[in-house]
Amino acid sequence: MRLTATTVLTLILFTAARADPRQVTGTYRNPALGYSVKVPDGLIGKTGDQAGPERGFGLSLRSGGVISVYGEPNSLEWDNAKDGVKWALDDEKCEGERRTEIGPARVGKIRGAKGLLSCNEEVSEFLLAFRPGRGPIYWLTLRTNREHESEDDFILKGLAATFKLIRWQ
Repeated sequence: MRLTATTVLTLILFTAARADPRQVTGTYRNPALGYSVKVPDGLIGKTGDQAGPERGFGLSLRSGGVISVYGEPNSLEWDNAKDGVKWALDDEKCEGERRTEIGPARVGKIRGAKGLLSCNEEVSEFLLAFRPGRGPIYWLTLRTNREHESEDDFILKGLAATFKLIRWQ
């Protein structure tokens, strides 16, 4: 599997400066980026002390899939979530049959966009929502395989439903 800019960014967020990694259960709160989300029962998120503010966490699934949840500034200045998802899909490399879909999605009570990339046996799903009134944007990503897509997507949707905006500090 080739690494793309999106994959590299995700890896950096969850491996850089992991001097004090910690496990996350229950509700994960990130006041620096103004959101909270509930880690599904029976699963453990992992985050660490990154340079700068902590942005989110990673979640290893029983299937071998991975979910990442993080917030970040809208540094590429996308006008809407659909543009951001389109960029993420276009940035993903695929050697083989490539199938993409983009559509609306909900991340908690926020309207956002969803992108799906199927490449051979690998599946990547991106959910993106913008904080109303400008500010951080929020990514929930799933990377899994076609065999486990349905069960892992169910976990991603459940996690996305628990997303809440909190006071942004």
